[in-house]
Amino acid sequence: MNEQNQFKEAINEIPVPSKELDAILSDAFKKEKRHVKFSFKSMIKYSVAVGILLIGTVLTAYVSPAFAKVFTQIPIIGQAFDYFILQEDYYQSYEEISTDIGLFEKSNGIEINIQKAFYDGNMVTLSYIIKGEEDLGSFPDFENLPTGISGGGYKGEYVDGVGYVGMMRLSMRDNTQDIVNINWTPQAIISEGQKIEGDWHFEFSLNKLEGEHIVIHKQVSQDGVSVELIDAVKTDVNLTINYSQDVDPAIHERWMGVEAELSAIDNLGNKYKVPYNGGTGTKNGNSSEDITWNATIHGLNPKATSITFYPFAHLSNSQSDNKRIDFDPITIELN
Repeated sequence: MNEQNQFKEAINEIPVPSKELDAILSDAFKKEKRHVKFSFKSMIKYSVAVGILLIGTVLTAYVSPAFAKVFTQIPIIGQAFDYFILQEDYYQSYEEISTDIGLFEKSNGIEINIQKAFYDGNMVTLSYIIKGEEDLGSFPDFENLPTGISGGGYKGEYVDGVGYVGMMRLSMRDNTQDIVNINWTPQAIISEGQKIEGDWHFEFSLNKLEGEHIVIHKQVSQDGVSVELIDAVKTDVNLTINYSQDVDPAIHERWMGVEAELSAIDNLGNKYKVPYNGGTGTKNGNSSEDITWNATIHGLNPKATSITFYPFAHLSNSQSDNKRIDFDPITIELN
């Protein structure tokens, strides 16, 4: 471990000519492209009035054999978590505080290796690698996710010489605790219409990241829709916020669906996406579109002392009409 740490420190101290590196990476991605789907596949259990809600987006990425070869030769990049750092740099912070799981199961010619995981109090995120004795085609699906979760999904990519590198996110909103126990029996891998059953089983526990609770209760309203920021939890690496949308029933005379979202900018000028982890119908709500959401800012700048949220909402109906509402911003103090 000491040797690995020394190696990492030495690598980090090497000056990198950014322009030359960008050119190398660009060239690697252009050569010998393999068309593969980089998707976030959701398996949701929680429900809202409008039906099933996705907690991710579908992306497309390419990995060339030349670039993949680098993954297998450099220990720091040769792990699943490090692959996703190249996709979203905020994973670097999570890698430093994640727990090494190191669980390995092989059945019916399929290897599943869970490498790292962390629990931020709302979501469990874990990295894994799948290897098959035969080509599994596009990124494989799991027949089921761990038990005791509100919903979840995963995304990944095939990397030559490594396997199917994936990242899974599991919502624990209905079972938030200081320690969560993950119990997962995948039962089957599904790829290209082929179902491969197996005897894999994983059990492990994770401690919640330490965080500071922030009470907010600030509301903005416009055109029959209200958005209230309820509270948030700030950790060293992210900010998770609970907020609700309250819809005047008269809205449904024209609009069927209402979905409130957030964007944010901190006092240092850093801009953030605020992707929601999921939502549930608000208890005793007056409208079928009254929903309480949970969302997370990843990679929050540790020097930020305040952050301003910019709520907006999309209204839609069966005729494919839509309308956007932009609300007044809401600023909260972080320290």
